[in-house]
Amino acid sequence: MSTIQKDIVEKQAEAQKLLTESANLTKLLELYPDLRKVSGRWNKKAYCSKEVNSKVTNFDMRHNCGCCADSPLEIWPYLETEYGRVYSDPTDFRTGERVDYAYDRPYPNWQEKMKNAGIALIIIWNQKKAVSPK
Repeated sequence: MSTIQKDIVEKQAEAQKLLTESANLTKLLELYPDLRKVSGRWNKKAYCSKEVNSKVTNFDMRHNCGCCADSPLEIWPYLETEYGRVYSDPTDFRTGERVDYAYDRPYPNWQEKMKNAGIALIIIWNQKKAVSPK
């Protein structure tokens, strides 16, 4: 296969991927009319809807900064659908902060913010285990 033929195949694959992403996003918007896009630090992109807050089953967990010893711990709850992830709205919750790269110190009343947003209790319970001092 020539270089040009390889380029054609790659472009067709890229186009098909974009068409699939577009179709999935269209379906998500039909399912969640309040769907909106949010950008987090380090170029994290998320589509979110308040409609999934009580249905979220998973979460991304990351520190807001990779170099700071006291970096905030962010929890991004989401629902995995057949069309892609839909994050809660609000998308992220700061539940604690790193302590000397060893463990995370929980913020006071971090659970209340998640409860007030209607986040599924299973996410709060799983997060509670993650931020408990070692």
